[in-house]
Amino acid sequence: MKNDKVAMFDQFPPPRDERCPFDPPPELVRRLHEEPISKIRIWDGTEAWLITRFDDGRAALSDDRFSADPRRPGFPEKNIAYASTIGTDRNLRVMDNPEHDLQKRKMIRDFTVKRVEELRPYVQEVVDRLIDEMLLRPKPIDLISNFAVSIPTLVICELLGVPYEDREFFSERTEAVLSSPTAEEAIAAGNDLSEFIERLIDLKIASPANDLISRMVHDYMLKGEFGRDELVSLGRLLLIAGHNTTASMIGLSTLFILQNPKVAAEFRSNKDTAFFRNAVDELLRYLGTNHAGRRRVAISDVVIGGQLIKAGEGIIVQNNVMDRDETVFTNADQFDSRRPNARATSAFGYGIHQCAGQSLARMELVVVHSTLWTRIPNLRLAIEFDQVPFFEHGPSYKLKSLPVTW
Repeated sequence: MKNDKVAMFDQFPPPRDERCPFDPPPELVRRLHEEPISKIRIWDGTEAWLITRFDDGRAALSDDRFSADPRRPGFPEKNIAYASTIGTDRNLRVMDNPEHDLQKRKMIRDFTVKRVEELRPYVQEVVDRLIDEMLLRPKPIDLISNFAVSIPTLVICELLGVPYEDREFFSERTEAVLSSPTAEEAIAAGNDLSEFIERLIDLKIASPANDLISRMVHDYMLKGEFGRDELVSLGRLLLIAGHNTTASMIGLSTLFILQNPKVAAEFRSNKDTAFFRNAVDELLRYLGTNHAGRRRVAISDVVIGGQLIKAGEGIIVQNNVMDRDETVFTNADQFDSRRPNARATSAFGYGIHQCAGQSLARMELVVVHSTLWTRIPNLRLAIEFDQVPFFEHGPSYKLKSLPVTW
């Protein structure tokens, strides 16, 4: 394997082909087929190994010789915003074991299958109410601001115990923390979110409720088993991650279905929950909205896919490209709602850092797509497809807006 050339990416991931906006960038797909492990240089001059093959990516993400801690030299941070804000936090996203598992065990009960199923009636109520409201509004409407963003925002507010009336405040600051072009803007937004969580903790100390922050405060923080700074950091992470990626997926998957009449017909006519569960997994695999890759740095020499990765060298495990690996997914470049191994998608990562909220995200997407297409069967784009504004400069690939009518 020849890896003597180091390609520079001022923007990573690189641009997609405008003619095929649902596919990963052509350069990354080329690497999957021709250079599955190759050296690149990113925005800050950091060099990293880009891993694109499914088995190699899983091997790396499950190997404790790779660290998720951005403080380590050689870590390939996503952008200046991450490096200035959530890259400095101390929570399970950036912790290695044993610290990672200790923190995860304290909050995981709010993301168990049982807890997610308890939330399903609430999610169904939210989806139906938002559709009712859309049907009463003048057309066209923006499905992103009126539907895709509102659902996961309401749900994460319910789960964490965050007042929904503060949604514009934390949504705007979330965007800045994830993709602001300057460190100053990102830091200011991050500080605002931290202060917001501080106030929320004080509220939960005085008036606990049936929510994650209340439980963390009273079960752990007030007993001295969890630091206040730790809870601020964890709360900020959960607030950011809990609504941003799911909103991106609702918008992009709805557009994909609208652009594929056979798929839309399947979604409109099907009543089987098992169908929707599998179809959602396939949407996650095929669309790969989390497109900036999983970042790690080697803490000792490791061989992955025949390539020696030395201690101090970073890796970017490109999960959305892994999910187009033909050795795992037959006809990987085609969408198949009944794909037998769609559940193997890398959309939520792999190993100890696999997304804790994946059951919640999957459930929200199942409720959305099992409801939207029967409630509004004639849903359609209100603009030409080539006018739809995509946003690909942050950690999630998403739509800025999606004007629809019926």
